[in-house]
Amino acid sequence: MATLEQDTFRHYLEVQGRVDFDQNVFVSAKVPGVLTGVRVQRGDQVSKGQTMATIDAQVLEQNIAELRTRLELARISYEKQQNLWNQKIGTEMQYLTAKNNKEALERSLASLQQQRDQYNVKAPVSGVVDEVVPNAGEAVAPGMGIIRVVNLQGGKIVAEVSEAYQARINKGDKAVVYFPDLDKEIETTVNVVSSYINPTSRTFTAELRPTNTKDITLRPNMVAVVRIQDYQNEDVIVLPVNLVQKDEKTEYVYIAQKAGNQFVAKRKEIKTGMSYGGNVEVLSGLSANDNVITAGYQTVNEGQPVVFGETSLTQK
Repeated sequence: MATLEQDTFRHYLEVQGRVDFDQNVFVSAKVPGVLTGVRVQRGDQVSKGQTMATIDAQVLEQNIAELRTRLELARISYEKQQNLWNQKIGTEMQYLTAKNNKEALERSLASLQQQRDQYNVKAPVSGVVDEVVPNAGEAVAPGMGIIRVVNLQGGKIVAEVSEAYQARINKGDKAVVYFPDLDKEIETTVNVVSSYINPTSRTFTAELRPTNTKDITLRPNMVAVVRIQDYQNEDVIVLPVNLVQKDEKTEYVYIAQKAGNQFVAKRKEIKTGMSYGGNVEVLSGLSANDNVITAGYQTVNEGQPVVFGETSLTQK
């Protein structure tokens, strides 16, 4: 027998999610070419802006060297024309021509140096190198990821939820996330609920940001079982769902009711609500302190005497 008490019934929507990070970048080259060197390997720590690989830029470097030679000559010519002009020797046009030539070459050199910098594959964020695809000597192109960098700060769990539940899932809802590979569970809340419905899968995205992860090391794409609380009813009777019996019209349970000097089985019709985790909420028909028969309930009959066993109320 189970003596009933008021309890809180909670219903959870269970979906599969995965771990992701805000800064999880698969870096590609900005220009096509052949890798001349890869300076990092998996597991290395990198800083934002650090060069991780280089692409062959020999032709561009030759152009830069030639331009520097021309610029050096233009600077000497400009300085001489400036000295002459300060002494009121020569024409203003000669001075301005020398100045313009020098400044034009400086701008051209700066432009070529910017182009040369694009031949360095740099880390866009600080983090850990998680994947290195090509080797030196292989061709790369823009849009083709070659090095993955992950910043392990700012981890989140991303879950795809059926559009049928969009009205029931809201920002701030309580949730429990279980990581099967780690056999660990954490409590968190829903941080973001997407308004966009994926036309292919008919799902929307829910994001959860765990805060208490000091004992858990999250990895990109780690599997997570997400249980989002989408319903709660306080001060309600909660029963194991297997105790509820049904006929063609109603749902019912048997309780032990005092009759004189003994207890007899009495059928109580009930109205149930939602069920979850083997339990069901009872909306009406039972009250606190009712004694529900939990052993032999499938064979008991109305008015049949019952006695208490050691742990439950059983059929006599």
